[in-house]
Order: sequence, then structure tokens, then C-alpha cells
Amino acid sequence: MRERTSVQWHRRAKIVATVGPASWDESILGQLIAAGVDVFRVNAAHNTPEERGPIVARVRSVASRVQRPIAILQDLASWKPRTGPLAGEPFRLIRETRVRLVPGSEPITPERISIDDAELVAQLEPGHRVLISDGLIELLVEAREGAELVARVLRGGQLRGRQGVAVPGVLGRPFQLSDRDRADIEFAVEQELEYIGVSFVTKPDDLQAVRQIVQECGGRARLVAKIERPEALAAIRDIARVSDAIMVARGDLGVQLPPEEVPIAQKRIIAAARAAGIPCIIATQMLESMTTQPIPTRAEVSDVANAVLEGVDALMLSAETATGQYPVEAVTMMHRIIVATEQQLGPASVPDGDEPTTIAAAIARTATDLARRWRSVRAIVAITRSGFTAREVARERPAVPIIAVTCDSYVARQLTLVWGVSPLALPAFAETSEELIEQAARAACATGLVCPGEHAVFVGSLRYFPEPGHADTLHLRQL
Repeated sequence: MRERTSVQWHRRAKIVATVGPASWDESILGQLIAAGVDVFRVNAAHNTPEERGPIVARVRSVASRVQRPIAILQDLASWKPRTGPLAGEPFRLIRETRVRLVPGSEPITPERISIDDAELVAQLEPGHRVLISDGLIELLVEAREGAELVARVLRGGQLRGRQGVAVPGVLGRPFQLSDRDRADIEFAVEQELEYIGVSFVTKPDDLQAVRQIVQECGGRARLVAKIERPEALAAIRDIARVSDAIMVARGDLGVQLPPEEVPIAQKRIIAAARAAGIPCIIATQMLESMTTQPIPTRAEVSDVANAVLEGVDALMLSAETATGQYPVEAVTMMHRIIVATEQQLGPASVPDGDEPTTIAAAIARTATDLARRWRSVRAIVAITRSGFTAREVARERPAVPIIAVTCDSYVARQLTLVWGVSPLALPAFAETSEELIEQAARAACATGLVCPGEHAVFVGSLRYFPEPGHADTLHLRQL
């Protein structure tokens, strides 16, 4: 038995980093992966499939070179009013000055700000508050002059092109997929992207509409329901049941709700995701100050740590890595905060009243209990074809690493978003159950998370050519 020395902490919560001008060079992507990124996010609202293709190719190239499974999450643009592009350099809106709000997509200036949703502009009346860039800029509509509006700047700030616009109290459009969204879904399937973020979800049917297109295209992408509208909170448990993951999109949600209600909404969404057994991502302004400075505020550090304490699967960096000055430093800091917090945690509890309802769930719970009660168990090895078994184990929040062994590299990449899971892709599975366990044991030892001579619990379906999603076997052995 090899003596266990100081083993580096295996981080459970995952890091999602948004790719943008500050990070889409291969050298920076490599540094971000080395710093701890598990999933890269690309936002379809800010580019075309033709522009997105080279970014995806660079991510794949770097991940292959460093031999790390890395997933890509593509957000759909969906319906979100935005300002027009910049006419020149970013500029500051000064408090108490006046600007004109105009429908269309003309280049914006300090005097004229276009909004690309003519229907929304037509609904605006004097007294309406217009929030731009996640509410950082606030305008008050004072008068209408034909199709244009005169607004006063209540809260100024720097304005860039193509920033999101929200008007609290004005009901947005019902969810619908545009031709652009359909093209982006097809792009995701063609490029074998692992996740699709569905924006402005309000009900379960919104997810089903996207899933139908994915299936028609022959894709396997998993869907992330982005919770950005108050209407979604009323149906959050139903939305969670038909989603593959859920995102607390605090940027848009935070401009629709009073700020003091956002933390409680976040807790409700996390609870719904935990109850459904799906990953939950916390997004927006996690380390916002690190877009312009090399260290975060103490409040941001606490925000990240509290999300970890609440049991989230992943934390997301947005502007910090997309356009910020310190993208690598932001990921490094996120990793440090997560690790420091996790090392102080005791065994996590499963949601109240959550009893296993399937054989697979019962086996996952048994494996977790065994690992907690017998300290000689150093890992749970999930042998999986679809990722189902690994996700069931992750739901139980074991105190030891979850090593997911699969023969599908696509599934391995999808599992990078799941709490506590270290995925491994093998060229093929062995033909017998005995050989398969031996194969998985060797692969587990190669990770360095478990050593020869230590014990591991193996779970999965070890029948010959098993069907995905039918874990029915638990095996305890010494490596």
C-alpha cells in the first residue's frame, strides 16, 4: 500500500467561465483551464455561429492538448431587449443629464440610445424606469415625442454596446424561439456542445420546445433553465423537473425583483434544483470587482463562500473572464475560495423527505453511506454510459471524490458540470463485469484521487451491454 502523502484537495463545486475578448485566445484559455475552469460559456447573444465556431474550436484544441474533459455551455439569445452597438468608444452617462430612447439598432451615443425592441419602446410611458446593464444604469422616462422618448439619467455609469434593457412592471413577451435561436440550437448540435442555456424560461413547456428541436437534430445536449423572470419562480419546481440543470441568473432576475428579494429567490431555486437532483449554477457578479482590479471585495468572497455552503454545483464568472482585465486571476481566486470553504464543510445532507425511489437512487445512497461510515473508502467509482449513475451519486453529496468512468467522451464532458465528479473517458468498456471493474480500478488510480491498496465503492450496471440509466450493482473492493 502506497503511503498517502499530502493529496491536493479535490474541489467539488465547479467553475464556469464566460469566453469573450479577454479570454478567447488559446494561451488564455489554457491558463484558465489550468486555474480551474470546468465549463466554458459562450453567449449567442453577442456573436453569430460563424464567429462562434473558431472559439469552440480553440476550446476543444486546448482541452485536447491538456487532456482535460471540458464542457461548453451555449446560452441562447432568446428575447432580451438590448441597446444598439456603440458608435465609438464606451462612454459614461452622467447623472441628471437627458438622453433620447429610440426604437431600432442605430449606433448609440451619449445623446441617443437605441433599443432593439420596438414593441417595448412603444409601451413605455412617463414614470417608467429603464434599467440597463443589469441595473447598473437607471433612466426615468419623462416624456414621449412621437416614437422617441426623453429620459433623465437617475444612475449613471459606463455604457457599452449591446447591453441588456429591462423595465420593471412592464410585462415582457411570452417565451418564443426566434429563427436565430433555432439556428443557434442547430449550431450547438452540429458542434456537439454539451449544454444549451435556455434564456427567460417561465414554464416547463419552454424547455420542452428547445428539447424537441435538439432531438429533431439528433443531438444530446443537456438543457440549462436560466431563471431570469419572476414568473419562473412560481413554477420553479415544475421547471426543475424537466430541466437538466438550472441557473440562478441574478443579472436579469435582479432587475425584475427588488434587490432584497434576490437572496431568498436564490435559496428557493437552489432548493428546487437539489430536490430534482440536477446541477444548479449561481451566476452574475460573483467577483464583479475583478473586472477592473486584481482582488475581490470581502463581500464578493462571502457571496461565493455562501453559495458553496448552500450546496450549489457550480459558480459562474461572466464579465470577469469575458471582458475583464484579470480573467486568470478571477478563476484562481474563485478556486481558492471554493476550496477553502469546502475544507470546512461536514457531510452534506440530502433534501428533507428525499427518499430513494429507484434502485439506482438506493444504490447511490448506500454507496455514500458506506463511504461516510468506513474511512478506508477513498472514492466512489461510477461506471456509466449516460452519466446517470454519476449524477445519482453526486445528488447524495458524498464526502469522497466521485470518479465517473465512461466510454463516451461526450458524456465525460457533460459530467464536468456535476458536483464532485471527476470524469474519465475510456476508449471502450471491457466485455465482462470482472474485467470492467478491474479496468475502472486502474483508471481511478491513474487520477491520483485514490491510491493502490485503498478501498473504493464501485456502482453502476455491470450487466453485459447494460442499458443506460439502470444502475443496479454495488461492489466494494481494495484497489
